[in-house]
Amino acid sequence: MPAYDFIIVGLGTVGSATCMTLARRGFTVLGIDAYRPPHTMGSHHGISRSVRRAYLEGTAYVPMAFRSWELWRKLEKDTGQKLLVKTGNLTIGPPESSAVSGFMDSARSYDIPHECLTPGEVRKRWPQLALPNNFVAGLEKEAGIVFPELSIATFLAEAEKAGADLVMDERVDQWTENHDNVQVHTAKNTYESGRLLISAGAWTNRLLGLPEKRLKPKRVPVHWIEAPKNNHYNIGHFPVNFWQVPMEKSSGSPQTYTEFYTLPGIGPLPQIKAAFHNGLVDCDPSTLIREVSTDEVEKIKAVISQFFPGLHRCSITSEVCMYTMTPDGHFYLGKRPGSNLVFGAALAGHGFKFAPVLGEILADLMVDIRPAIDIKLFSPNRFNLEKQTR
Repeated sequence: MPAYDFIIVGLGTVGSATCMTLARRGFTVLGIDAYRPPHTMGSHHGISRSVRRAYLEGTAYVPMAFRSWELWRKLEKDTGQKLLVKTGNLTIGPPESSAVSGFMDSARSYDIPHECLTPGEVRKRWPQLALPNNFVAGLEKEAGIVFPELSIATFLAEAEKAGADLVMDERVDQWTENHDNVQVHTAKNTYESGRLLISAGAWTNRLLGLPEKRLKPKRVPVHWIEAPKNNHYNIGHFPVNFWQVPMEKSSGSPQTYTEFYTLPGIGPLPQIKAAFHNGLVDCDPSTLIREVSTDEVEKIKAVISQFFPGLHRCSITSEVCMYTMTPDGHFYLGKRPGSNLVFGAALAGHGFKFAPVLGEILADLMVDIRPAIDIKLFSPNRFNLEKQTR
């Protein structure tokens, strides 16, 4: 039976980065994936991901974002790959919206270079964007995009270079934890290690044996709009932009928002990436409907027509990926409750920008080193504590 210091199940965003980090530290590491990453069956595909540091989801993320930016740049130097490109990032909505106010609080608290722009200022710089007059935009100047498929391929190549073994096209059925080791069982083999990380995206909840609603897979239709030939929507001319648009509400009810984003076109045949970030539907990854419906395409077309009028006649192609959501929308990082040797990770739909620092954090946790960054917000135990206090 092969024996390793660590086994990583799932070689997507966080699994590939953790595999690389542990192997570079000199440990024996086995990475296992049910497919052959980078692939289109999980959450990590899609050509581009945004990277920012003024983080509206809470300032607890900001130190991680700074460290991750450093590690992206270091990985580029180590490998000669271009993984991160600066584009600027606009957060758009009413001044009182949580997206805009959260962006401004984060940028001010951490002295992140930024601007607060009026609708007229945005339209003057980027006439591609049709902001309502009651909206504002927060611009983070030092933000951009990373390339997920290339990044994961780079993490895994570096892991192998450092001595990791990678097993592809082999699905994990179960694991068993003993006093001083973990056995991982697939249809083909049984592997043994000192510690185990489950980072299998939408399959993580089942593999960890958590309560059904702890980590919930969500179906995410993603769309690519054929860019006009004028280059106005291409990288270098068009920033990443995230919108929080108020929905109609009845008197006395709290305000809710529709959230969506677009990313600039890349390459010789550029396409603008667009997707909704909330209002997503639960799914089962084993029976996921991967065809995007006409209704789903029409919904994104309505947003494009209203806020990006120059794109409303452009053709659209679509596909599906998945988020793995926690009840509070924050990451799940750390030791599985009730286990001593088994760890889990889930990223709640906003984790790729943090991939290298998440690899560093989980590598620390798995060797009993306290991470340099405070990650109490992401502890798996927080859900058990919530239950106890009710």
